[in-house]
Amino acid sequence: MTEMDVSTMSGVRVAVVIPAYNAREYLAQTLQSVVDQTHKALEIIIVDDGSTDETASICRRFAASDSRIRILSTENRGVAAARNTGIQASKSDYIAFLDADDLWHSTYIQRMLSALQPLPDAWGAVYALHRFIDTEGYCTRSGSSLNARDNILNRHLVFRFVGNGSGFMVRRAVVDKIGGYDSSYARKGIGGCEDFDFELRTAEHFKIETVPLGLVGYRSHSAAMSSDRSRMARSLVAVTEQCIARNPELPAFVVSCARTSAHLYAFSKFAALKDWDSAAASLKHIYHHSPMLASGILTKLILSKAGRAKRRALSKVWPAREQKQKNLRKFEEIDPLLPLVGGWSRFRTKALLSRLSEIDRSGECSAATSSQEA
Repeated sequence: MTEMDVSTMSGVRVAVVIPAYNAREYLAQTLQSVVDQTHKALEIIIVDDGSTDETASICRRFAASDSRIRILSTENRGVAAARNTGIQASKSDYIAFLDADDLWHSTYIQRMLSALQPLPDAWGAVYALHRFIDTEGYCTRSGSSLNARDNILNRHLVFRFVGNGSGFMVRRAVVDKIGGYDSSYARKGIGGCEDFDFELRTAEHFKIETVPLGLVGYRSHSAAMSSDRSRMARSLVAVTEQCIARNPELPAFVVSCARTSAHLYAFSKFAALKDWDSAAASLKHIYHHSPMLASGILTKLILSKAGRAKRRALSKVWPAREQKQKNLRKFEEIDPLLPLVGGWSRFRTKALLSRLSEIDRSGECSAATSSQEA
């Protein structure tokens, strides 16, 4: 960007919506990563979702020294409702979302806004990629490097590029068009993937840009919503089915791939819980798409169980040596330009991404033709 571009962009205000429920362990780190953003024109809205710990006092401490921060307190209604409360209270033309246990690189807002703001209004959102961090903020591994831009509904439905609720920024026009986050999942007891639902509904109406850098620190810990494996599995399947129902024009191939992708995730969660009835139900969906893929999954499961049993037996004979501590670095110390790695699998292949890309492009051409005819 030129100096003039940076100067023009610096005055564009962005609302940052942070839902927080009993978030005392990580909230201060999260808020500090927002306060330290290189883009300073921020409207920081924290929604205290009925916390019973020190969340409110941490928020007040930050607000006392930063006039950009506003605190809203509500009864506990779940993350989707909390985000909607923050959206409704915001006034900015751009809205970014951050969970109370995640981190942003200091250039996150600047890079996201620089990517989205110059684009035509047909582009409604932008997303970034992530790195996994532990309870102390150290990077433990890279997130997926896979990403796509423009009309991405079919690809995102199958590949789920964003991966969490802290890497998405939208124009206010998106909320005006699709509404906010769907809080009905939480009321049904299957909350957890409302962010994916919101992304899909955005992709149904807008083009989406990407900043393919690991600008989000996605924290893994036992108290996180994502740690409830069964609920997350059922939530993802429900979100996928809702999208399929809203879009009856989706090609049968895309529908099959989307269900397979969702049930691959669900199977891994159910198998980890030894919920074999639910795991078997997901495996049936996978088998319907590809018997070979289902067979490979069963083989991998059997081999992994055998491997674990062998390691347990060996550990009784030869006690495990202390492992050297890995040379981990804090999230904020990592150069955002350092490439992410991985994301491909036996199902998520380059050939599949290429085929879905063609379907997304053909959908764009069809939409353009219909617009011209109208």
